[in-house]
Amino acid sequence: MGLFTTRQLLGYTEQKVKFRALFLELFFRRTVNFHTEEVMLDKITGKTPVAAYVSPIVEGKVLRHRGGETRVLRPGYVKPKHEFNYQQAVERLPGEDPSQLNDPAYRRLRIITDNLKQEEHAIVQVEEMQAVNAVLYGKYTMEGDQFEKIEVDFGRSTKNNIIQGSGKEWSKQDRDTFDPTHDIDLYCDQASGLVNIAIMDGTGWRLLNGFKLFREKLDTRRGSNSQLETAVKDLGAVVSFKGYYGDLAIVVAK
Repeated sequence: MGLFTTRQLLGYTEQKVKFRALFLELFFRRTVNFHTEEVMLDKITGKTPVAAYVSPIVEGKVLRHRGGETRVLRPGYVKPKHEFNYQQAVERLPGEDPSQLNDPAYRRLRIITDNLKQEEHAIVQVEEMQAVNAVLYGKYTMEGDQFEKIEVDFGRSTKNNIIQGSGKEWSKQDRDTFDPTHDIDLYCDQASGLVNIAIMDGTGWRLLNGFKLFREKLDTRRGSNSQLETAVKDLGAVVSFKGYYGDLAIVVAK
């Protein structure tokens, strides 16, 4: 007898695959559907908060009545496919009669449903990767075996990209004397928009939380309005909202 039953293995696999589309949730909430193969990315003066460009650029048609332009993109087809196999394991749903899985028609429907669920998760992961690159670098690349490589550039100012120069890295600073608040202020001053959230991975959070002067500013006895959990929080979660450092929300994504 094996160490795990099929059901236990399925449960273990589901628990180990941790994923949350954080950047899609925060920064790309709106969905626009097109009924054609082409997608039109508009830049309308005074109407659209995000200006999107495509490179290589297809010649845009000027919309003179609104003072803007439209550029057309034919995105690649990213939907994955699964081979249909009657022998593949199917996880029984709560309250589902096990004998139903012996019915060929019902089993076929359940397998297709499971495959569609996995394919949808795969698509969301691709979209999340594009969203992360769009936020970090102002652009992302679409490429695949069956379509040409396309770069989608949002035309964002390069000043919004944070690169710590040689010797300026937080990992090389003294934990007792360095104040990362000055760096955060500088990053926000150089940004082209208002900044109210900081997203970092676990390594960045450990560095930030390790600075003595950073933690001292959380002392409410000195008049600070900061509310930040510097101890353990949301253990095992993919995303953890730590609280506020002044007006800045701190989120850790792993």
